[in-house]
This record gives sequence, C-alpha cells and structure tokens, in this order.
Amino acid sequence: MIKSSIQSSLIILIATTCILSCSINGTKGSINGSKDSGEIKPTSTKYNGDNASWLASSWGISQRVDGGYRLDKSAKSSNWQAGAKQIVKNLPSAGHVITSFTHPAHAYLYTLRTNNRVDVAAIHPDMVPSLKNEKIILDVIDIYRKAGKKVILYLNAAGPSMIKDGSADSDIKQAWKAYYMSQWNGDEGAAWRNLVLGYAERFNGLVDGYWIDNARKLPGDLSKFIATLRSVDPTLSIAVNRSKSYFTDAKGEHIYVDSDGINDSNKTDYKIVKHVPLDEFSDFTAGHVTPLGRGAPPNSWGYEEYTIPDMAQTPWTSFKGDKKVLKHAWFPIRERWSVAKTKLVFGVEQAYRFTRSITDNGAAMTWSTTQFKGAMKPDEMKIMIEINKRMTQVPKSKFKPYKRPKGAYLTENK
Repeated sequence: MIKSSIQSSLIILIATTCILSCSINGTKGSINGSKDSGEIKPTSTKYNGDNASWLASSWGISQRVDGGYRLDKSAKSSNWQAGAKQIVKNLPSAGHVITSFTHPAHAYLYTLRTNNRVDVAAIHPDMVPSLKNEKIILDVIDIYRKAGKKVILYLNAAGPSMIKDGSADSDIKQAWKAYYMSQWNGDEGAAWRNLVLGYAERFNGLVDGYWIDNARKLPGDLSKFIATLRSVDPTLSIAVNRSKSYFTDAKGEHIYVDSDGINDSNKTDYKIVKHVPLDEFSDFTAGHVTPLGRGAPPNSWGYEEYTIPDMAQTPWTSFKGDKKVLKHAWFPIRERWSVAKTKLVFGVEQAYRFTRSITDNGAAMTWSTTQFKGAMKPDEMKIMIEINKRMTQVPKSKFKPYKRPKGAYLTENK
C-alpha cells in the first residue's frame, strides 16, 4: 500500500512538473531568434464587433515617436515626454492620440528594443533603439493613459523588405532576408508576424488600438497578421490602410476636383476619398485622405462637400453587413503628413468646422499634427488649443458655415 502510494505521488509530481514546464516554455517564443511553435494561442476574451465604440465622437491628435537608430539620434535633442505632457495639459478634450509602434513610413525601425519573441538587435542593431531610449515610447503612452486618453499605435505593416535596394538602409533588408531564410525556412510572413507579436505582447494592456499602414505590401496573409494582434488582445480597435474608395456620380464614374480656387496653381485633377470599410478586419476606417501626391490638399473643399457630410450622415456602417465599423478620418494639418517644416494649410475656423462636423454626429477624426524636438509645432498647438477651448464650452461655439471657395469646381463644371 505504502509503495503504491509513493509510486502514485511520484507520477503526479512528474506530470505536474511536465505541465508547468510545458506551460512556461510555451508562453513566449525563443528570445534568441529561433522559431516559436507558430501557433496563435486563443484568449478567454472573445472578439467584440463593437470594438470602436470608445472612438465614436472623439477627436484626437498625433504624436509620432522616432524608431530604431533614428530615435537614438533624435533623442539627444528631443523630449517626447515633455511634448506629451504639453498635449495633456493644453488639450483635455482630445480623446485619443496616435503614436508609434514603428517609425513613420518605416516598417523596419521600432520604438521598442526588447522583443518577447526574437532578438531584433541581433538581426541588425539599427532596427532598434537603445534600452535607455525604448523607455521614451513607454513613458509617452503612460502619460496619455494617466490622463484618460486612448492610445492608438501606428504600425507600418510592410516589414523590412520595403527598403529599396541600394538605399542607405539596404543592409537592414539584407540582414532581415538572411534571418528569415535561415531561421524560418524562407517564410517571411511567419517571421514578420512573430516579430510583430513579440512587440505587441509588450504593448499589451498599454494601448487601445492599431492603425495599420501599407497593408498592401504586407509579407504574408493579412488575416493571419490581424489574428496575431487579436491573439494578444481581442478587444483592440483596428484600422487597416490597404486601399481607398472614392465618390462616384450617378453613372458610377469617379468625381474629380478640377480647381481648388482662383489661386490653385496645381493643375492635377483628383478624386475625393470616401471613408467606407474595405475589408472584414477593420473596426474603424483608416481615414487616409486622397494621396497628397495626386494634387489633393489636406483641406480640400471636396471633403467639405462630400467626405465629411457622408461621415456625418452615417457615422457607423458595416463591411458587407458583417459587423459595425466606425467612420474615422485622419487629416494632415500641413502640406505633408509628418514634416514639421512644410506649410500649415489649416486655419482655426476650418479646423474647428472639420472637427465639429465629424464628431457632432458620432464619427471620429484625428489631426496629423507634427513634432519638432518631440513637441507639437507651436502654430499647430495654437489651433488645437482654440479647438479644445470651443469644444469644452457649454454650449459649444458655433462654427462658421462652409462656403465653396471662389473659383473651385469639379471637372464637369468648368
């Protein structure tokens, strides 16, 4: 009896040890860059088709943080934490902020250094900042969360293969290829998802959503990429920027803006973007404006006559009736998305009208504000402060009604 009891106890002890060991080893992938099991672990929380409800009627701003070696360089003269504190102090009514997972338009430079799944610095040291400087993005997020603001991370999904051959960073692309060829049997999509997962796990509990850029150049399958993020937190609110929809006339032909006014020196005709869901993954629309390189100014009158009224009329929509999607717009406040030295194109009155026209009716919008040494440019902050002032008045100040600029017309109205 005693011998049998001892044998039973040993069996239970060995089994328990095995279970604990398996559990611990299966929680995270290998830190040295070898393959994880490849399985996406399900969570107890289920995906909620209403994930973007917190974003409804919210207006927000952008504070981009540099990534990789660029962050180590700019951190010597920039103070993003002070910039975040200034935004919190001056703009209490701004409900959300878009900040950075990756450097703007650079899918291979990350704001964090340590990754739960792979030693990214071992692939190429320029891809990550120093351990000291990875604290910057964590501090920035913490400042916003303590102020009650929701945090969305910009994530360029193209991966290191987006780098052009022969460019200054082409050695990163070569190192990345060598890594996924040797460690992932050439499966770049799986290697990329594993890297993103390792950082998403570190951001878990700190952020509320992701704005996924450049999805058309994503290595691998988009559904698997989204599932990777949702495996960390099914409640994340996600927007995917992969393609665009534009307004059409009664014949189904695209509507083009011919002139933006009597002083319009750009002769390029451009389509007017329409914010509707274009995939089954998004909880809110990416809201990217008509590409700036196609002749459309960020404050186009076409948006005031078509894009914004459409958002106001139906702030919530769906993709093929499957789930609710919130209409959201992201407007550059300058001539270029994140270049602080370019011309400011919005004035207070138009900016306030854009903000009110969208949020009053339940849709959402974000200003693509820029940074200089980690802080919002003063001329932009001046506009944002005035918007905040008017948004917090009871009742809110009326905005000046829209009037089409003199000399502005569509192509068929010449």
